[in-house]
Amino acid sequence: MKTLRTYTLLFALICIAFSAHAQNSHGKRTEKIEAARTAFLTDKMNLSQEQSQNFWPIYNEYEAKRKELRHKSRPFKGKNLETLNDAQIKEQMNLMFDTRQKELNLDKEYAEKFQRVISVRQLAAMYKGEREFMKVLLQKLNDDKPKN
Repeated sequence: MKTLRTYTLLFALICIAFSAHAQNSHGKRTEKIEAARTAFLTDKMNLSQEQSQNFWPIYNEYEAKRKELRHKSRPFKGKNLETLNDAQIKEQMNLMFDTRQKELNLDKEYAEKFQRVISVRQLAAMYKGEREFMKVLLQKLNDDKPKN
């Protein structure tokens, strides 16, 4: 029964998320994808209503910090490796490593915060669910891409 419920929810979420694909507004599409991800993770983590109310504000804060980190330091973005000298390449690689370390530190910090409102099992389900949702999202985008 749980499996059928999960598949039904997954199907509904995919439909919601990708109905936005046809719309012109990037913001609305992003909102729908975020709403689908929230529902998907809530189901995967089996959050109670109380847990959900306490968890999502922390998660949204975490996501905002994670996006900011990635946006600030994008090594090699817009750079042609052929035009960089070895010192510049090394500097960009160090930036990449620093960013990864900051992301790891952020993950550790928020894992502790998450466990104040959810169990370690639910936290593991969140990490797994994020990967699963991304796979589904990428597959759907790939399926929707026009074929030549």
